[in-house]
Amino acid sequence: MDTLVSYQVAFDVHYYNDFAVVGYVIFENELSSKPYKIGQVKCNTIEPYVSGQFYKRELPCLLKALAEINENINLIYIDANVWLGYKQKGLGKYLFDAINKSIPIIGVSKSSFNKQTELIKPVLRGESKNPLFISSIGIELETACEKIKKLEGEFRIPRMIKLADSVCREHYS
Repeated sequence: MDTLVSYQVAFDVHYYNDFAVVGYVIFENELSSKPYKIGQVKCNTIEPYVSGQFYKRELPCLLKALAEINENINLIYIDANVWLGYKQKGLGKYLFDAINKSIPIIGVSKSSFNKQTELIKPVLRGESKNPLFISSIGIELETACEKIKKLEGEFRIPRMIKLADSVCREHYS
């Protein structure tokens, strides 16, 4: 019997003057040292940045990228928060709702929007003294933190997440 292979994906978005590019890296699991697939998706229509409403700008881009991925995805990593505070939705929660709660999401942020430890936990990686701030939905926060610790790469930013950042910044033609 064939087993459906499923993957994890890391997303990041970079904004240009009048468009955005979503970079994505698809990989097998947190121990993967090489991506299964790397790609870019261009978003020609982007909303202006509004403080406190970041999701309105980035959510359509992430949804477009997800729609273009043919692989079965079982976990999403985003360079953003799932929660901003108690009952305050971040981009990850909006994304989770938009995909009908079908794929767990781990938010990985380089700075803490909110210090509430029950929703956002700091995680140290490698030799770094600066934590990543992890939030999640559809997966227990402790499990999400363990996955971040295990993600391939010896530095603060896990390899696949850093690669997604690089991919979205590459020249888009």
